[in-house]
Amino acid sequence: MMDMPDAFDEGLTLMELLIALSLFAAIMGLLMNSFFQFQSQNDRMTSILSLRQEARTLERILREDLQSVTYLGEFMKDPLNEKDDRKSGIYGINGALGEKDADIIHMHVGHVSRFYRSLPFDKDPELHEVSYFLEEKDDGGTRFKRREEFYIDNNIAEGDRSVIHTLSENIVSFNIKYYRGSEVEALDDWDSSSYEENKNSAYKIPAAIEIDLELKGKSGEILKSKLQVNLHPYMGLFATWN
Repeated sequence: MMDMPDAFDEGLTLMELLIALSLFAAIMGLLMNSFFQFQSQNDRMTSILSLRQEARTLERILREDLQSVTYLGEFMKDPLNEKDDRKSGIYGINGALGEKDADIIHMHVGHVSRFYRSLPFDKDPELHEVSYFLEEKDDGGTRFKRREEFYIDNNIAEGDRSVIHTLSENIVSFNIKYYRGSEVEALDDWDSSSYEENKNSAYKIPAAIEIDLELKGKSGEILKSKLQVNLHPYMGLFATWN
């Protein structure tokens, strides 16, 4: 009489089942690890691209303002100047927040207002005060801000009618270098009003300005951007200072 195999012999043994489950778990673990690595890399690249686009936008705004800087000679000749210590052109201050650069720049610019819209464009005097600075937040982060005063006054650094906009919350370092005349060594600060020895107002403005921006993404990604702006037209459109 022929023996018939029982049901257990036709299926998997307990050992085989455990081995199969272990192999399945290992394969799924590798697949999930690869997926999360890919997702993390994708998020990082997306963040870097976003920071790069933000840096380009900030560079464009900064460049437009810097290339419109104006030294107001007649404004500075006002007899009251000795009393109110007014400034014109560029007034740049070397500053820091902790270990990071946090420079401040105030200037007179000769173009239409970027953010002030209480008056129609045809009423725009095309001469405004503009400032850039980093402000520390309560949580330890920073805000990169642009101040605009529609009408100039005796204080280039502030005004009662100023409009202040946050341009970025990703800027963690803002460093400015100023180049005077043909000098190679950069300066950390600048005060156009202090250069009284040269009556040509063009030389009261730096020949070039170099700006270093450092942006930090939400996941800790770091992007460094360097912007150089030549301010003297006679240097030529494609000339670079360094």
